[in-house]
Amino acid sequence: MPAAQPGIPLHFCGRYPRLGTARGWPRTKKKIRERITYIVRGLDSLWAVGTFLGVSLTTAQAHRTAAKHHPRRIAIFGGSFDPIHNGHLSVARAADRRFNFDELHLIPASRPPHKLKQHLAPFPHRFAMISLASTEHPHFVPSLAEAGEDFSGTQLHYSVDTVRYFRHRYHGHGDGLFFIVGADAFLDIPMWKEYETLLGLCDFIIANRPGIRPEALRLVIPPDLMARPDAKREAEYPSQVVAHLHKSTIYLLENVSSDVSATDVRRHAHRGQSIHGLVSARVEEYILKQGLYR
Repeated sequence: MPAAQPGIPLHFCGRYPRLGTARGWPRTKKKIRERITYIVRGLDSLWAVGTFLGVSLTTAQAHRTAAKHHPRRIAIFGGSFDPIHNGHLSVARAADRRFNFDELHLIPASRPPHKLKQHLAPFPHRFAMISLASTEHPHFVPSLAEAGEDFSGTQLHYSVDTVRYFRHRYHGHGDGLFFIVGADAFLDIPMWKEYETLLGLCDFIIANRPGIRPEALRLVIPPDLMARPDAKREAEYPSQVVAHLHKSTIYLLENVSSDVSATDVRRHAHRGQSIHGLVSARVEEYILKQGLYR
C-alpha cells in the first residue's frame, strides 16, 4: 500500500478494483468509503473528499463531545440526490443562513418508498457527489443514515424512522432537530408513514415555491396537532411560522425556488449536453469522469 498523502488517512491510499468490475461494490461501510475515494482519485478535490469520508463522517460525535453542554441546531435534508444539484444546495444554504445550524446532514435515500419504480444511480455514486458538493460548506455533513448495512439500495427507509434515528443519536443533549422539505413534498405528507408522529418529532422547515400559500400547507396538518401561537418563536422568526404544533413548529423558507431539477441534469448528461451551472463544479467533473447518466 502506498504512503498516505497529507490530509488523507492511510486506508484511503490503497488500490481497489475499478467501478464496474465483476467484484462489484464491497459490502462494508469502511470499504465503501475506501472505494468512493479511489473512484474520485485524480479529481482536484480528492483531498477534500478524503477529509469528508475519513473525518467528517464522525464530526457529529466530535462536536457533541466538544460542546457537551451546548444545545445545537441539527438539520436533516434528505432526498434521492440523483444527482445533488444547485437547487438542493440553494435550499440548504438559505436554511443554514436563516437558522444558523451547527450541522446540516445531507442524506441520500437508499430506496425512497415513493420512487420504488425509479432507477437510481448506485448509492455510493450519490453519496460521493454529496461529499463533493459539501466540501465548500463547513456545516454540511454527508450522511450514511439511510445507507443500509450492505449499500445494496434494496432496503426501504421512511422519514419517520430516519428522524427517530437522529433523535436517539442526539438524545439528552438538548439539541434542536429540523427537517428540511420542499413544499410539494410537504403537501403529500398525509401519505407518509406515521406522518402525525413525524410532525411531532422535530421542527419542519418548508422550502416554498411560487404559487403555494401558507394556508394550503396548514390544511394538511391535523387540527388536533395544532397548538396556540408561540410568541417567543414568532418574535425570533417573524412571518416565517406556518403553524405551531404541540411538540414542534412548522417554519416557511421563502425565495428559494430554482429552475434546476435532477431530471434536467440527467437528461442533459444523457444527451452529452453541458451540465455546467446545474451542479457544482466538482459534481460536474465527477459525473463526466464516471460517465454517469449516459
